[in-house]
Amino acid sequence: MNNLKKTKILTAARSVFLRYGFRRVTMQDIAEAADVSRPALYILFKSKEEIFIGVYHQWVDETLAEIEREMATATTPHKKIERAFEIWAVRPFEIMINSPEAKELVECSLGFAQASLSQGYIKFESIIVPVLATLTQGHPVKTPLKSERIAHILASAVRGFKQTATSPDELRQLIKDLLMLSFGHTLSGTKTVRQHS
Repeated sequence: MNNLKKTKILTAARSVFLRYGFRRVTMQDIAEAADVSRPALYILFKSKEEIFIGVYHQWVDETLAEIEREMATATTPHKKIERAFEIWAVRPFEIMINSPEAKELVECSLGFAQASLSQGYIKFESIIVPVLATLTQGHPVKTPLKSERIAHILASAVRGFKQTATSPDELRQLIKDLLMLSFGHTLSGTKTVRQHS
């Protein structure tokens, strides 16, 4: 029963954080949004910070589950990796553009939550490792890097792209270019043709 209540509270808290931002939200706001009393809220969560971290983990778990579903239906490794980055990076970027308060949650940018952000990226990287292993096996140039390291490099680069891109389309193109540089393929799976002079 407590798990159901926690899930209900975290879901309600997410909408409040996305609307008003972490600093402006109070425990009372969260209690009202979740339709629980403030004392009942404190029985399940000690602080607003604990709720925020719980909301972030809930969002990561939901996002990763969607990525796994999408990758399972994609027909090529290129489409799998494209869908993974679309859901993990581009979609949250679109949310942040539409709601400045969303950056705190989507990027888990508050100091107390940095360990949670790192955990989220580690989980994402572990999901894309098998796809990257397939892509590197089919690449004509062998790399000494393991798939886990490639996943970390790609995820870190895309994290940086989110800081510099000015639109979802630019972010999407940066990701496509990065994957083309990394694997010599367009995301449709067609090998790029090298020009000889």
